[in-house]
Amino acid sequence: MKLLVRLLPLLLLLPLTTGCGSTEPEPDCNGEGADKANCGVCSGDAANAPPCISVTAALEAAGFLVKPAGKSDDGAELYDLTLLQQNDHQDPSAGTHEQYLTLIHRGFDRPMNLISTGYSNYLGFDQDELTTLLAGNQLVLDKRFHNGNGDDFSLFTRKQVADDAHDVVVRLRELYKSAWIGSGFSNGGVDMVSFRRHYPDDVDAAVAFGSPFMTAEDTRFLAFFDTVDATCQDRLEAIQRAVLGPQRTAVEPAVQAMAADELEDTFTRVEPARAFEAAALSYPWLFWQYFGTPDDCTGLPDPAMATAEELTTAFFDVTSIFGTYPMSDGYLTFFGAYFYEVQQSGGWPALPRAELVAEGLLPEGLVDMERGLVPEGVTPPMFDTEENNALAEFARLGDGVAFVYSDQDPWSAGAITPAAGSGNLRFDVTNGNHLATFSSLAEPDQAALSAFIEEKLGIDLP
Repeated sequence: MKLLVRLLPLLLLLPLTTGCGSTEPEPDCNGEGADKANCGVCSGDAANAPPCISVTAALEAAGFLVKPAGKSDDGAELYDLTLLQQNDHQDPSAGTHEQYLTLIHRGFDRPMNLISTGYSNYLGFDQDELTTLLAGNQLVLDKRFHNGNGDDFSLFTRKQVADDAHDVVVRLRELYKSAWIGSGFSNGGVDMVSFRRHYPDDVDAAVAFGSPFMTAEDTRFLAFFDTVDATCQDRLEAIQRAVLGPQRTAVEPAVQAMAADELEDTFTRVEPARAFEAAALSYPWLFWQYFGTPDDCTGLPDPAMATAEELTTAFFDVTSIFGTYPMSDGYLTFFGAYFYEVQQSGGWPALPRAELVAEGLLPEGLVDMERGLVPEGVTPPMFDTEENNALAEFARLGDGVAFVYSDQDPWSAGAITPAAGSGNLRFDVTNGNHLATFSSLAEPDQAALSAFIEEKLGIDLP
């Protein structure tokens, strides 16, 4: 009823059609955003139903600034959305920030996949596998402070982030009446679990891919490197020692030149030498996180025989994976808000550095690229152990969350194993890395996860 009240002013301005066999607003059968399967007048239904309105008008009535962005290859409607939200959902006087969302619309009667990236909205209109599985709609959330908006980091908490998502769902649930699923990769999956913890009824289920639940300087991650292929790991460590040791004078300036020329990176907050060391410290980690196939391992050069150019290529190809070099100004700008939240309550992994420090290859106290640096001018937070523990406990004991992890992903050292009797499930990808998706699972696990989704959402997958 509240939605219909909000729609009344718009209805007076819109051209009316007749016979849309529904008591809820539907897309205009004749205009942009037409969804003929949902509109009675297009199929000759009921003569006395309320008028249809466009998708754009319905979204605007729900409080969004709407910009149509064309159609996908299969005809789905694409919309850029902007939503003005409270900085503090408990104190309206604290000001507002903008959230930038992207919507793939197939119909108000289709399921919705609500996605958190864990960062700013970098997905745009890239369609997720779960959206394809559902043959449904997709809404990608943006995340406060990650998009450059906001300056009071005391308001950057998991609860406020969950409040932002809740605000979105409340506005749209009256339009998209079918089932909702929440999903996210990595930190986005952690955010979705936190969202479900605070608002268990907003989505019917959630799927978290590769999502670590960590403590501060979490030492569980040190043992990960004993679980991967030993020959490959030995080669990675040999390259790591070579570029920090005898080959450093040749490799470091070459890498820095490539970072400047190819990535246009600058280094004002962190000295280039310290950035190079941070990248070298994380070199094996990044290899397993994003590469790690037998072909990748076979292609690693032998430092005893490799030229400086070959080592530079092998090193840069892995450490430049983000498109901005580790600890560069661009890297710290993109990940700064993330580094604040991991230092606040998210936790971060310990990296194997003790031997490298003892050998004089790394300085003691080097700031690594997993803990990182909070945004410039922002005071680093005190770690909130209580919030950290509460989220991990919910992940173990909660209901309606499926976790997907990969054995070669270093973040899997922070995997959650749901407690017996909880309503959560865990699936594991063999020979997978941090990029594993639904299709990376073995067929029996794909079937089991599909059954979980069907049960929780109360639908049959197409």
